[in-house]
Amino acid sequence: MGSYDDLKRLFEETSGIIESPENKRRLEMWPLHFKPSAYEPGLIPPLDPALREEKRPPLSADWDRINWSRLLGFDIERYFKEPRYYLKWTLKINLFRFRNFPDDTPLTYTIPIFLSVAMEPSLFGVPVLYSTEHEPLFTSEGAVVREWKDLSKIDVPDFYRSGLMPLAHRFYEELREIAPGEWRVEFPVWLRGPFGVACGIRSMQKLLIDLIENPSMVHELMDLIVESRKDYTNRRRRVMGEDDIEHGCADNSMANDEVCVPIVSPRLCEEFILPYEKTLEEFHGGIHWWHSCGNKTPLVKAIQRTFNSVDFMDFALWSDDLFTAVRNLNDGIPFHVRPHAGDILERNEDIVRNTLAGIYTICRGRNFALRVDGLQPPEPTRDHVTAMQRYLSVARRLGEEYCEYWAANL
Repeated sequence: MGSYDDLKRLFEETSGIIESPENKRRLEMWPLHFKPSAYEPGLIPPLDPALREEKRPPLSADWDRINWSRLLGFDIERYFKEPRYYLKWTLKINLFRFRNFPDDTPLTYTIPIFLSVAMEPSLFGVPVLYSTEHEPLFTSEGAVVREWKDLSKIDVPDFYRSGLMPLAHRFYEELREIAPGEWRVEFPVWLRGPFGVACGIRSMQKLLIDLIENPSMVHELMDLIVESRKDYTNRRRRVMGEDDIEHGCADNSMANDEVCVPIVSPRLCEEFILPYEKTLEEFHGGIHWWHSCGNKTPLVKAIQRTFNSVDFMDFALWSDDLFTAVRNLNDGIPFHVRPHAGDILERNEDIVRNTLAGIYTICRGRNFALRVDGLQPPEPTRDHVTAMQRYLSVARRLGEEYCEYWAANL
């Protein structure tokens, strides 16, 4: 589970790295005030190159927890159920990533609690499926609104008793007791956008049909989810004792994998999704991270029209048309670019340089970072670590070369 002596050693090791010159260099690549996200450590908005010494695009690299569990050899089910076990392996992941991925991802004195993408649907009664083979998840079979009359049985979740909330409070209290004084434990944030939570409550298949056949009920469900997120966030802030939570563990983020084309059209997105996210933007005072792993390129203009303040988006090369997305964005929002797994695994350095050259050329003059998380090997080995190292090293060298060339040819 993680003895006190083991955890003490891991905290000391991590603290040494946090105070190291290399970590201080990494911190200078990003804005001064941020906290690591509860979802991934590299979800930080890019910092304008004019404000940092190193002008090349920042690099951030990571894997999902299931991949880390298979590489490092820990039980993914225990990780999401046992606070001390979670803490031990979170610290070990951080140490391994810092020492093995030559990027710019910093470490901070923060322990974010993340209980999986199933947390938000669980608050409405959707069952969470645990396994030693995958991270916790929910399925369409667990949808709690099978008929629209079931919606009347659902209310704003109880912050202490609904779904995974008892586990969240146990994690928070136990980790606070263990963590040294300079460390901060972050209570789980509500991260998923309203539409993704609606898919869990109703099931994606039925919800997509309802967008056409029963729009009034979809609006009623989305209203409930938005009010529930507001209530959760207000209560979380009271627990954390925070008034100013700038980038507060990403509690003003929209994780939106379900919001993409062709799952929803731009028209449906503007009618059923973005107005509710706009309400949350007004509640939060801005959006930290607007995310979807799917094709969001056709939605870029609508996203820009809708929001007043988005710290950053991301574009995945396996789903987005980067050229069109960047053109349509027109410098309106900073962004991350996420390379394809095949690019990361490529052994021929000339090919890697060519694909990166395309990215850097398309994004020239923009405020962006390169987030290397597209490689998620089902059975990771040291060879996959080497592939990440190789790609990151080439990306860093080429970024420096391009910045020098552009500076000399202005």
